[in-house]
Amino acid sequence: MKILKTIFITITALLFSSQSHAQFFKNLADKAANAASRTVERKVEEKSEKTTSDASDQVLNPKIKKSKNKETNDNEVVEESKSKKDKSGKSDKKTKEVKSAKDFVPGNKVLVYEDFSQDAIGDFPVNWLTNSSGEVVEISGTPQRWLKLSNKGAFTITDVKQLPENFTLEFEVYINPGSFSFYSSFLNIGFIESKKKNDYSKWDEYSNGSEGIIMRISPTVADAYKEGTLGHSGVKVFSEGEKILENELDTPSFNYTNNNQVKVQIWRQKNRLRMYIGGQKIWDLPNAFQQVKYNNVMFYIHDYNNEEDKYYISNFRLAEATGDTRHKLLETGTFSTNEILFDSGKASIKPSSIKVIDEIGNVLKVNPKIKISITGHTDSDGDDKKNLELSKLRAMAVKTELVRKFELNEDNIQVIGKGETQPISKNMTEEGKKLNRRVEFNVIK
Repeated sequence: MKILKTIFITITALLFSSQSHAQFFKNLADKAANAASRTVERKVEEKSEKTTSDASDQVLNPKIKKSKNKETNDNEVVEESKSKKDKSGKSDKKTKEVKSAKDFVPGNKVLVYEDFSQDAIGDFPVNWLTNSSGEVVEISGTPQRWLKLSNKGAFTITDVKQLPENFTLEFEVYINPGSFSFYSSFLNIGFIESKKKNDYSKWDEYSNGSEGIIMRISPTVADAYKEGTLGHSGVKVFSEGEKILENELDTPSFNYTNNNQVKVQIWRQKNRLRMYIGGQKIWDLPNAFQQVKYNNVMFYIHDYNNEEDKYYISNFRLAEATGDTRHKLLETGTFSTNEILFDSGKASIKPSSIKVIDEIGNVLKVNPKIKISITGHTDSDGDDKKNLELSKLRAMAVKTELVRKFELNEDNIQVIGKGETQPISKNMTEEGKKLNRRVEFNVIK
């Protein structure tokens, strides 16, 4: 009996247990199905949201795309590069090279050269005129002397008698770094017609003469955000007292921060005018010079802003631009020039002479068998014997430079000194003396 009761209880427990397990597993299956359904729903919702978000981004900003090169979060976007880049990060977009000729060619016949070496420090130079003041100074760190231009004044060099139809003017400008502002004066350079000795003084910021071209440079600009990085340049052309041309522009080649010493070069070819600042061509005007006999070069200052605002000029070189006469040495057997300049009373060659020496050297280098003589001449100032010796030393200095620079055979070059014995002009005027201070090259047959 007990056994039957035990069997009954066991079967009953098993039945209830089977039902419980079945219900349990059924419940689990239902939960799993519901969870899977909810997961699918969430994924569909997320996908839908993402698609909608991407579509919105593309409408609002078509340049935004999902990155294909790296994994991103669902909401991460990467801006598409405007140009393809290589592995180094550099753009592979090909930039076309723009070539601009640096075409300035200095004149070969020196008319006036001024470096103030013969003037006393603190004096106004003897070969200049002004309606204001100025003085010759030395600036530490520079080898040459400078003319400091004073406030509110015009300045001109007396050696200029006539400006040729083809000429070049070169000079250096220095300013104190960091001292200028928009309120400081331009440095004005003028080519004018003067009928009277003091006509240069008619030109200033608010008045002008009849015929003239005014080129302007400044190391600063009107824009306060660009001051110190840009300079400014301008041009004015006057004819019969009326202004017929005017323009201005900014330039980085002269500014008071990092370009406070600069070379200015101006080139006239009949009516055409080019101006270069720091080797950069700023102006190229095809009809600047009028049918006028320009005969004066002058500078003028309007008003400095403070005591530190000063312009200094040096190495003033005016030269006529003629044809290449160096080949006359080959064609006629002789060539004479007064373009090779020396320090006063010395045989040291001035830097401005390098161009003509280089041209002679190039002729000799391509014709290595030619034998030549170099003859030095002086004016009549000073002692005869000393001038004779000085002329020979100067001829020797030219030979030494040619041999050194062009590796010429020194045995093919003979040196002669004639001193003041063979003048080609009267020694009564400074112009005549300048013509007599010359160097001759002759082919030895």
